[in-house]
Amino acid sequence: MIAAWPVVIRDRIVHAFKPGGSPASEAPFRTLRRHEWVSQGVRVTLFADRGLAGQMTFFSSLNVVAARLARRGNAPAAARVARAAADLEAGPEFAVLRSLLSKLPDREAEQVIGGLFPEDGPAALAEALRAVASRTEQMRANDILLSSPAEVVFAGRIAEVTNGFVLLVQVKETARATATMVPLWMAGAARRDQVGDFLVLVADKLDDASAVVEAVPAIDIDDTPEAHGFSPFGRSDARTRSITADDVRLLAGEPQSLRILVPVTIDG
Repeated sequence: MIAAWPVVIRDRIVHAFKPGGSPASEAPFRTLRRHEWVSQGVRVTLFADRGLAGQMTFFSSLNVVAARLARRGNAPAAARVARAAADLEAGPEFAVLRSLLSKLPDREAEQVIGGLFPEDGPAALAEALRAVASRTEQMRANDILLSSPAEVVFAGRIAEVTNGFVLLVQVKETARATATMVPLWMAGAARRDQVGDFLVLVADKLDDASAVVEAVPAIDIDDTPEAHGFSPFGRSDARTRSITADDVRLLAGEPQSLRILVPVTIDG
């Protein structure tokens, strides 16, 4: 299952509340705080080569939903979702993630919160992120407020990259795969612009005639080896436009020389 990146920085929350304003603005965030439309977040101490590098606060991605609800005027629902985010942040999954982030260099920790996993990152960190994402999706499934009809989500894997666009394909093994083109600059801003990357598009309704489309980094919650790999000859298989995680790992390896054995007849 592909899910949106489960943690966010404050700017993402402010952008959801005030799409046209500056995400670094203090006033909108203070409004969210004052009305309890956002959780307290999780603070982590960061270190650099020379010692203490400061602190960083990150939040459950449910706060983005709460901010959108507050923007639409549904204050009780916004407060309720913010409380759900706070419950998540107080849980064991966030405690493990916080501990692992504190062991990373300050810049890497910030990149992880932004959706970029370090190439040599520890396996435990990847598992912690998947655990937080899985718990987040469980809460979404159990609460109708977290599946708002005003938000349309398209989650998939990048199957092709061109000069100006990426082809984002929903991961489906049985049904016909649905695909959409995403501007390369938008995918790049979400740090998902390579074949095999996971990306989520969220269409956030503003009114009956307009919406904001946001590209959000995503994570594969399951990330287990697939029972059936990709075959370039199975054109009726929807997976021909959506390669698996195993395929990506295989194609990323070094190519081997092709060996052709030719029978030779030697006359005696």
